Amino acid sequence: MTSKPNRVRIVCISDTHDKAPGEGYTLPAGDVLVHAGDLTNEGTYNELKRAAEWLEKADFAVKIVVAGVLHAFNQLENKVLADVVCHPSNNASETKDIERQRCRELTSSIPRATYLEHSSAVIHLPDKDVNFRIFGSPYSPLRPESGPFTAFQYRDAEAEALWNATLTDTDVLITHTPPAGICDTSQHFPDGGCPTLKKALGMVKPALHICGHCHEGRGAQVVRWDDADEVEWVKEWEDPGAGSKKMSLLDLTGKKGGTWLERGRETAVVNAAMVSRDRETGKRRIGKPIVVDVAL
Repeated sequence: MTSKPNRVRIVCISDTHDKAPGEGYTLPAGDVLVHAGDLTNEGTYNELKRAAEWLEKADFAVKIVVAGVLHAFNQLENKVLADVVCHPSNNASETKDIERQRCRELTSSIPRATYLEHSSAVIHLPDKDVNFRIFGSPYSPLRPESGPFTAFQYRDAEAEALWNATLTDTDVLITHTPPAGICDTSQHFPDGGCPTLKKALGMVKPALHICGHCHEGRGAQVVRWDDADEVEWVKEWEDPGAGSKKMSLLDLTGKKGGTWLERGRETAVVNAAMVSRDRETGKRRIGKPIVVDVAL
């Protein structure tokens, strides 16, 4: 007899931009916390340290973190350049490597946290008797409105090599950028997500893809893939937490009216960006974490 897969509750957030729990949002209880990038607002080391402190206090069996455009790593380019101009004898490459390692050590020191920088890991939840493979990446496309080139951006010519060679045998994919045309509405990035990532997503077909970056794209869609790895149809998620005190829950277990996800043919894409701009007023607002129940 084949045992039924266990339900795993994943709390998804992204683009918190130096906002900790209690500063406009709360974290629901769950098994896994995923942060899909842009923990900071200005990309300073002190902001990253503050984020690491609240992540350390978050009570989850597993915490998974990727970086983003506004990460302390990305401030090193300008910092090192200015240092070299003032002190030409300094070794820019060595300074940058030391600072990046310092930031990585800070992020990786969070208890029960897995920091992924375009890399994979197998997550074990002993209480659920569940293992699943994740791949996490901080990268996003370089766009004119992105500003100066940073550590975790790529040009169009680099996209295919970046995505196609890495995304294999993945249950949960975490990227800072969304795929093109799926949960990628953005006032700041009008071109939206990455077309090459979308093609790679269709080939790998993970059960769940968590992203952020395009703030106004917050929400979820279930994508069904055809035999040619193209989008066959897309089902929009209706947020039960919109305008209410309920959780923003995406139920993929098929129970109590939830959506049953057909593995290998369907992918749930979740843009968990917390900070966005109201389309009418332009005012900044903070949304709720998106909670995903999925059978693994």
